Amino acid sequence: MGTNLNQVFILNTGSLQSSADAFTAPVAGNVGVWALDGAGTYMNTALWTGAVWAKRDIQIVQGTAGNPLASPIINTGNIRRIQFDPFVATAGHKVVVTPNATFTGAAVSTVTLKVIVRSTPTDQLSYYDQEGTNYSILSGTDPFPLGAFNTTNHKAINVEFDCTSTATFCSAGKTAIEANELMNQLVTVTNTGPGTSLDLQSKHVGFIFDVIVLDKDGKEIVGSGANTVGVATTGQVLGVGNDWQVHGEEIRCRYRSGNFNRMYLPDNVATYTVANNQYHKIVIEYEHNWPNSTGIAPAGSLNQAVIYASDSGTAMIDTDTNIDTVFNLTATATVFDADQRFQF
Repeated sequence: MGTNLNQVFILNTGSLQSSADAFTAPVAGNVGVWALDGAGTYMNTALWTGAVWAKRDIQIVQGTAGNPLASPIINTGNIRRIQFDPFVATAGHKVVVTPNATFTGAAVSTVTLKVIVRSTPTDQLSYYDQEGTNYSILSGTDPFPLGAFNTTNHKAINVEFDCTSTATFCSAGKTAIEANELMNQLVTVTNTGPGTSLDLQSKHVGFIFDVIVLDKDGKEIVGSGANTVGVATTGQVLGVGNDWQVHGEEIRCRYRSGNFNRMYLPDNVATYTVANNQYHKIVIEYEHNWPNSTGIAPAGSLNQAVIYASDSGTAMIDTDTNIDTVFNLTATATVFDADQRFQF
């Protein structure tokens, strides 16, 4: 089902706010689950006891330098699903070109690597990053080059070089790719071995490509015989909780919800994503009690609150944070699904 209100809360301190004070904002960079029952408290015990919800009404709260960011009051009986996805590192699309051991002779003295652009990035940070984070770049510091686009068909980028053996195929190929201004902005190239293979890996999330190798007569040289090359592709891993994804969600919420659904827009919008942090993702989906046709976003019967949780450039492990206690998380889990009953 579609969601109506989407919010993101970013935790950089490793544990949820757990003080038992009256409602005060957690420190900037921390997140708490505020239970409104009685005098109110930040949760540091299990939200679900195994039979019933421990609290009736909660809010997700994030500390800031000023007023805290907060979700609407959520009746726990309206929670439909809690999903936990552990951090998974993004890996760029990769093509490995391996010349046959007998790759030599005049027939292949000049080769052309034809790189076919299959898809280009779709995340905003690849095109406009006013804070200069380069979060969406997997390797290097180049933004995604507009020269890689073609609006009519798949773009082909040719890189030509001379070689006389397997070793020079790899070394000369690496030199030629790095000397090509456009290709050098698109891929990281490695001469493995050296002299074993030429590895091309995307510098940008969403850049997918194929490689075709042509001889001096423009004929494709592929296969397992003499004077041929093998071409193997490893698909991109989009990942979960990488800095570019978390910061992209921050930006999306600002645009979609008025800076995390605040009722005012501050002059200077703080960024809470920390570069290179590895975030776990907790998604809480809950029903709302206003008509589906209302709201600041397209209509839907569910709202969504996402907590990105981290403490450093190393992903947190089970039991080193009270998030495990509050949400009963394990390394991989659908923590709660009202349609399939409880899955703690």
